[in-house]
Amino acid sequence: MLGPIKSADKITLRTLTSERSLLSNCDGSARVRQGQSSVLVGVWGPVDVRVNREDPERAVVETTVKGATGNGCPADKWMERAVTRVCEQMILTSLHPRTSFQVIVQIENDDGSILAVVMNALCLALMDAGVPMKGMFGAVSSVHLPPSVDTPAGTEEAELKWDPTAEEEARSGSRFVFVYTEQEVIYSSCTGHFGMEQYMLVLQKGRQVSVDLWNFFRGAFEKLLVKDVKYQMLLKSKS
Repeated sequence: MLGPIKSADKITLRTLTSERSLLSNCDGSARVRQGQSSVLVGVWGPVDVRVNREDPERAVVETTVKGATGNGCPADKWMERAVTRVCEQMILTSLHPRTSFQVIVQIENDDGSILAVVMNALCLALMDAGVPMKGMFGAVSSVHLPPSVDTPAGTEEAELKWDPTAEEEARSGSRFVFVYTEQEVIYSSCTGHFGMEQYMLVLQKGRQVSVDLWNFFRGAFEKLLVKDVKYQMLLKSKS
């Protein structure tokens, strides 16, 4: 468990928890909860691919997103494209030509910042499956909220809210989601009305928060590796 996350710039996110290796029928899986938002991701691969989808130079990525309601909708298809795009950038697909990596995303509960939660669960699931990647990645979400009725006169500036809930997203004037690696931004989704100054502010501050996410991912898997090493040593001592 991590959270609520507080960065060096006093940016606070909701409590973040993760579980790994939950599904026995896939190569890797992870569940991430941020506040009340919850996502479960399963990963298979590399596995055989249909002949009509085969690529002789690299593995292909096949993604399915299942919404919390269970009914497919345009938002699910849009999220499938986002997940596929990130996977294609981060997975070393050239190592496994003529195969595929299959990703299934189950949105268990959506209380805001769901794309960021999906991306964070995706990173952990890929790591759990041992998929060869260029590195870790993490996603941060934020919105600009309009001034409230209690805002003092002369200070009517929009409030920048990080890791917003569904209610805060509904009230927002603009929304931002950035997916970071340690070197660059690999995906972004920005909607609403905002200027370049606002965009750059969110981009820079979001990178600070992503450092805390990477530390969380590393810590989670270091504990898992320590347990695995102890288990292997125990087996050797009994043999």
